[in-house]
Amino acid sequence: MNEESPSPRPEARGLAGLIGQEQVVRTLRGALASGRLHHAYLFDGPEGVGKATCARALFLAHNCLAPPALGEACGACETCHKVRVGTHPDLVLLDMTLQGLADEVERLIRRLAHPPHEARVRMVLLDPADNLAAPTAATAANRLLKTLEEPPARTHFVLITCAAQGLLPTIRSRTQRLRFVPLPDDLIAAELLARGHREPEMAVRLAQGSLGRALRYMEERAALDARQEAAGALRAAARSGAQRMAELAAEVGRDRDEAQETLGLLWLALHNELRAAVDGPAGIQRELLRQLRVVDEARMAIRRYTSAPLALEWMMRHLTPPTPGRPS
Repeated sequence: MNEESPSPRPEARGLAGLIGQEQVVRTLRGALASGRLHHAYLFDGPEGVGKATCARALFLAHNCLAPPALGEACGACETCHKVRVGTHPDLVLLDMTLQGLADEVERLIRRLAHPPHEARVRMVLLDPADNLAAPTAATAANRLLKTLEEPPARTHFVLITCAAQGLLPTIRSRTQRLRFVPLPDDLIAAELLARGHREPEMAVRLAQGSLGRALRYMEERAALDARQEAAGALRAAARSGAQRMAELAAEVGRDRDEAQETLGLLWLALHNELRAAVDGPAGIQRELLRQLRVVDEARMAIRRYTSAPLALEWMMRHLTPPTPGRPS
């Protein structure tokens, strides 16, 4: 029985498969054309806009055995096949789990002392590189610095992050930073339809330029509904007592990633209200802008490894303006 083969991943075409990141593609094509690919890139931008896809596409653009054009890949050779199934020995994904990260970096350094197994160039992906900013990752970050300063021959690094400013300046200074931008809504909608998803409007609106987030929303409708409910509860609890805020902060903050997703939906709800109030009183606009800043600060605090429940509780205390005589 013939089975329909799965749709190829975007990186199967090399850089030609990357959508919505024209400036990044131009920069990387230019580096390939000149033979001056940087030894370490920092791919910085929102979640789900193609950073990891671009890293794999760049590896294929450099190593495909039958590239149809500069920066592209054939999608059919042995190298392309191994990347597609995740078995290529020279495309190295460093395990960024915080526990044991220093040991992982040490093992990586020993591995890089040997030449690539079969590729023209080896590539090491650190995703998410944000974990190097955690207080418990200081040893790992320091061990990585010397390797970034003096990388082994035929080896390139790609650090993937949503918050480059949180990384150590010494790490940022050893990389070439490429900024990835949010994707246009019409491009996300077209991609969802091309992948067989129907009625993508709600997911596109909530995704805020992130194809990865839109795909998750389409595939996890129940989880999306739960997060929207939690976002509404956080906002409502801001007007309640301290006990309710502490209880809800503990509940929503049990999972850091879920807390981030929930705050993203709360931010979007406030932003939509701000857009609707564009012709309204200036005081309402100022208050909504203030609330957006509060939610942003809570999201960044969680990203910087502040306790998620503490960040959520702080946010709820500050979402409503202080009343006269009450400390803020």
